Amino acid sequence: MKMLNALAVIGLLLAQPALAAPAVPAAPAASLVVGATTRDGTFAATGTVEAVRQGTLAAQVSGRIAEILVRSGDEVAAGQALVRIEADEAQQSAAASGATAAGAAARLASARADHERAQKLHAQDYISDAAMQRAEAAWQSAQADAEASGAMAKAANTRAGWYTVRAPYAGHVTELWVSAGDTATPGRPLVGLYAPGALRVVARIPETIGPRLLPGASARVEFGADAAPGPALTLTSWRAVPAVDPATHSIEVRVDLPAATRTDPGQFARLLLPLRTAATELRVPQRAIVHRSEVTAVYVIDAQGETHLRQVRLGPADGENVIVLSGLQAGERIVADPNSGGMR
Repeated sequence: MKMLNALAVIGLLLAQPALAAPAVPAAPAASLVVGATTRDGTFAATGTVEAVRQGTLAAQVSGRIAEILVRSGDEVAAGQALVRIEADEAQQSAAASGATAAGAAARLASARADHERAQKLHAQDYISDAAMQRAEAAWQSAQADAEASGAMAKAANTRAGWYTVRAPYAGHVTELWVSAGDTATPGRPLVGLYAPGALRVVARIPETIGPRLLPGASARVEFGADAAPGPALTLTSWRAVPAVDPATHSIEVRVDLPAATRTDPGQFARLLLPLRTAATELRVPQRAIVHRSEVTAVYVIDAQGETHLRQVRLGPADGENVIVLSGLQAGERIVADPNSGGMR
């Protein structure tokens, strides 16, 4: 009977499932400690490339537009004619003023000759003092008339020149706001123009950031959208305009670009402006980052050696490293390369 009971107990024990020992995950061999680095603070601002010399050429006179001599995108030289406005009346007025000036010049020459003869005769006592004074007055009057007529002729020629709109400097045509046959009026925009030789990036920053800017330090300029970043420049030729916009409470910052910079007005740019306040950053290798769907995370190793997936928020990349804005603290241990270890 005792033997049967012992066999029954052994059978029950064999029928029970084996109890698994608690798993103690081992810390991954490849791990690293998150370190903090201190650097000068920066402020990121969104800006736009613009030409230092740019403007809109407008009409100074009224008249029908006779001819458009350029197209959008054309490269033009300084003084090149861009738009012609019918100027028949102005040209006739200029011709009449020129003829009047020529007549006044001829009368001046005659009066000058009479004055010189009168001086000789007066020196020999052949004419009276009164006659000499009349000759001198006639010469001075003719001189004044000639100067007035010449000035009027120059003014008429200047007005006639307004009927041909010329480029004030060499550059590129950006816009044409009129067509042949339109009526030009004083102040009406005709042509947009900019000089590509001198470009700058203009951005606006909050007025509270202005006092914290670090003049003389280098600013970084990045071109292109985030999805397709372009070239980057590090420049010291930047300045903040000492005036606050009362509507937006912002300050304008201008960064002069080198002459060889290959960019166009209107292009997006991102400025990283130096600040007086130092900033502490956490940097980790990019290979330590895990992407799961829309979650960006790292594997953190706790004091017991267990790993936990923790979401983090990343900043800009810096070579093989990336800045961690939140989610980690200095001194924590993380898995150095979870992708190669099959933890992805």
